[in-house]
Amino acid sequence: MNSSAEKILYRKAALIFEELGFLMPRSDNVETDQADRVSAIITFTGPFSGCLLVSLSSGMLPQLSTNMLGAAEQSNEDLERDSLGEIANVICGNALPAIYGFEPVFHLEAPELLDDPESMIDKFNYKKEAEVHISFDSGNASVTLLVDQTAST
Repeated sequence: MNSSAEKILYRKAALIFEELGFLMPRSDNVETDQADRVSAIITFTGPFSGCLLVSLSSGMLPQLSTNMLGAAEQSNEDLERDSLGEIANVICGNALPAIYGFEPVFHLEAPELLDDPESMIDKFNYKKEAEVHISFDSGNASVTLLVDQTAST
């Protein structure tokens, strides 16, 4: 994996969770069990293809949705899933130019929510470019950037 890409991905993801989701990252970032997680994937094309996978502890979704929407009422499952998709979309849209520069143009697909992210990733012949884990008081997130073999940083 690319340590420079991981540093950039961590900074972008943590900032977006903080600014868009009002979730403050903790300093004890640890990889946790992948059970009971909800995931969204953004696929992209451009000079090369790839995808960005964002997985959250399922218990984080109500807080994320409420924070993003600024709604006092309880969020529902559709709004929670939309919030996860939007977070994934914004992270991807900010991370790609920060990692690969502003010259290449990437086209992002609409986010897809995944029940089994590993099976989706296995469909592609992508290498893992960067993976970061972010802890919050309400749970944790992992963000993984996968790119095809022609990508270079």
